[in-house]
Amino acid sequence: MSDWHDELEFALWPLEDAKIDSDCMTFVISNALSEQGIFHQCRIGYAEDRLSRMVTTPHCWIELEQGWCIDLRLRQWLGDEDDLPHGVFQPSNYPRVRYQGTAWLVPHLDLEDLMVITNDVYDKVKLPWLAGRARAA
Repeated sequence: MSDWHDELEFALWPLEDAKIDSDCMTFVISNALSEQGIFHQCRIGYAEDRLSRMVTTPHCWIELEQGWCIDLRLRQWLGDEDDLPHGVFQPSNYPRVRYQGTAWLVPHLDLEDLMVITNDVYDKVKLPWLAGRARAA
């Protein structure tokens, strides 16, 4: 993982404790990325554990440039195992899981809504140093 992706994952960890599903998590992370001008695309569809054949649907996640993804909720549904993706990752490093979905336009939320959705955790997410480095990563 590049330093930039490590820093992004670390910056998003405060959201780990938010009691929200993948759709709201995607709203929250997308808003944080958009505030800093970080290119991304939200996705909605499903994730399949090829080993157990379990499927979580609907499931939402974020795709970044160069094939990177953000998903902080998959293990909530498929199990807390090391060979299931979590955080910021390259899907090719997790062949056990197959993501399938389409682009999803999520709403822009104001700070008050983001704080309510995350039980006041949103203000702990700090990405100011990422925007300029996102394009170089």
